[in-house]
Amino acid sequence: MRYDCLVISDLHLGSDVCQAVLLEQFLEWAVENTGVLVINGDIFDDLNFNRLSKRHFACLKILRRNSDRDDLRLVWVRGNHDGPADVVGHIVGVQVLDEYVFRNDRLHLLALHGDQFDRFVNDYGWLTEIACGLFYYVQKWAPHQTARYLRRVSKKWQRSSVSIRDGAVAYAASKGFRHVTCGHTHLPGIDQVGDVLYANSGTWTEQPPCPFVSVRGSEVRLESWPLATDEPAASELAHATATPSDVPVPPPSSRSRSDLQRDPSNSFPQTTRLLPIRGHDTP
Repeated sequence: MRYDCLVISDLHLGSDVCQAVLLEQFLEWAVENTGVLVINGDIFDDLNFNRLSKRHFACLKILRRNSDRDDLRLVWVRGNHDGPADVVGHIVGVQVLDEYVFRNDRLHLLALHGDQFDRFVNDYGWLTEIACGLFYYVQKWAPHQTARYLRRVSKKWQRSSVSIRDGAVAYAASKGFRHVTCGHTHLPGIDQVGDVLYANSGTWTEQPPCPFVSVRGSEVRLESWPLATDEPAASELAHATATPSDVPVPPPSSRSRSDLQRDPSNSFPQTTRLLPIRGHDTP
């Protein structure tokens, strides 16, 4: 199965809750099964590289080893955790971009991290930095209790996720795109909003399966790793899973890019979802 493009985000290498074993497996598979691999922000939890484990370095080595291939393009879209592009770019050997456009002969997909549409993070950076640190600390030692707590408060983060989605959709539409993908919220999902298809690639810091966005021809899917082997069963599971208010979403971090701020106005199910695509993009 060959893909045109695969998108992941919010890996948070250096964090104790990064699913590094699964990520290493996914990267080994991805570099042999796609023409373009996009890491859409927050590859690192912060720039304290002493926090990187052997598994985390193994993931970086896979990217570095495949960075010069003619048949594969690696794209790194900077997130609010990633720091200066000139620092992180040489680590993996790929160019770090603020946004990226994937193109094939059927669609154009705009990829950007999404933090530039997060008003709370941009306005209250110090507070969200503290909240993010507390979340990861508690999640490490009491993941189930953390999930239950976040289910009670997740409506607030759901509203933030919707705001980011709407900002990304408005920005994409203003540029003439009909497909846009973000990360940042840690909440995977795919929605048709007017003429724009919005996909969020979630995070690799929650319990597996771990989400990613795939493109093949005119199809944009939200899939999960490990890959689902029984798509009909996975589809049935999707209808039986919790409503969005039951999905735990951690608070995003505070490090935002002021020069990119724009204001255009888990329980994750193991499933593969296919949405219809409305024609071709002509940005």
